Amino acid sequence: DLSLSLPKRSFGFGSVDLTECLENFIEPEQMDKCGYKCAKCKKVDNMTKDFSVFRFPNVLVIHLKRFSRREKLSTTVNVPKTLDMRPFAPHSCK
Repeated sequence: DLSLSLPKRSFGFGSVDLTECLENFIEPEQMDKCGYKCAKCKKVDNMTKDFSVFRFPNVLVIHLKRFSRREKLSTTVNVPKTLDMRPFAPHSCK
């Protein structure tokens, strides 16, 4: 299963493509002030977190997170008939 949030820019807009949700999922996130300390120098370090799909199943279940602050988002998600998942693999050319 893969849980995807809707891109923040789509809040209040009419529609978004599923590929945009996937791109939002794999986009690196800056983890400012996360509290991680380097094991060697003990300095607090800012980190970057990113995700990718390591192995693709035969059947992929996608859960769309359609709530924001206890409010259901009415954004329409356009799902293509076929979905090329190669750009979301860890070693793809992004």
